[in-house]
Amino acid sequence: MFLQTVTRLFILALLTSTQSLEFETPMAFQSKDAPPQSSASSQKTAKAWCAIEILPPTEGVDFSSYVREVFLSTKERWFADMPPSIERGQKGINTVEFRILQDGSVPKDSIKLVRSSEKSDFDAASMHAVREASPFKHLPENYSKPFIEVRLIFAYNVPNTKSVGH
Repeated sequence: MFLQTVTRLFILALLTSTQSLEFETPMAFQSKDAPPQSSASSQKTAKAWCAIEILPPTEGVDFSSYVREVFLSTKERWFADMPPSIERGQKGINTVEFRILQDGSVPKDSIKLVRSSEKSDFDAASMHAVREASPFKHLPENYSKPFIEVRLIFAYNVPNTKSVGH
């Protein structure tokens, strides 16, 4: 329990010290087998959100527009192949880390699931979204390192605790 608390505090500190964008996007799903509904209230609603971070060092380069493009491209692929279990209320959160090289490519061996949701379909969907979204644009010209490291957190039917109470 103590180790878990310390780990969460470390992650929270890391999250607040990096460049990040977070978006919460509600999604309404209707089973493919169900007849069309006349009322929005009869639809099952699932929520999903994700957050993206560029891991340090960033050499002081402003990655905000670059991060937004990576996020939007990945989110589009993620939403296109959302697992059906989200509609049934399954919950989970996972984290994927990967590298983007100077030319925008993502080495397949750099894509790692660093935190599992304990739901294989959620983990597969998150990894698939990153693979399908790449390659991305070239890194900013004024960034001299050979790559950046990116962390994406994918949440399925889990409230975004940063937005709760605000």
